[in-house]
Amino acid sequence: MDLHFMKKTLLTFIITFVFLSWNAQSQSEKEEKIRSKINSEFQENASNCNREINAITDVNGKTEFWSICNLEKGNRIITIESHEKETYFQEIYFEKNGKLIYAKETENYIPRNHFTQISWNCEFYTENGKLITLISLGHGKTENEEWNPEIIFDMYKNRLSELQQIKK
Repeated sequence: MDLHFMKKTLLTFIITFVFLSWNAQSQSEKEEKIRSKINSEFQENASNCNREINAITDVNGKTEFWSICNLEKGNRIITIESHEKETYFQEIYFEKNGKLIYAKETENYIPRNHFTQISWNCEFYTENGKLITLISLGHGKTENEEWNPEIIFDMYKNRLSELQQIKK
């Protein structure tokens, strides 16, 4: 093989590797910046919320406790909590200017008369109606190969529909 050809091939490989590494790093940095910004906004808004229960429903076959916090500038935090048998569920939706930018889904399994807990939560970060990134901790839905993170948008739309029914 020609030495000049080998050098060009190696140089091309190195440049490609460096570019892909840099691009992957910059993408993860970009996602981290988005998460950090949204987390700050969420915490700032959540600190202004009164955690009182605004409604109780049983639409989904279990009693659910709704807290709706309407904030300034069209910002709103909707929190829905329930439990079924030995599992505690929580959904949080944070809207900025009337659009979903953050959601969190939590499942915490706590067997009766035990200190053992199996927790799972997933945080969804969105922009312009699209899922930008997510963070999942624990053992739960995200481990299923067929799980689709885009389901959060359907869950959110269903919750808004249920909220409209509560108001009637």
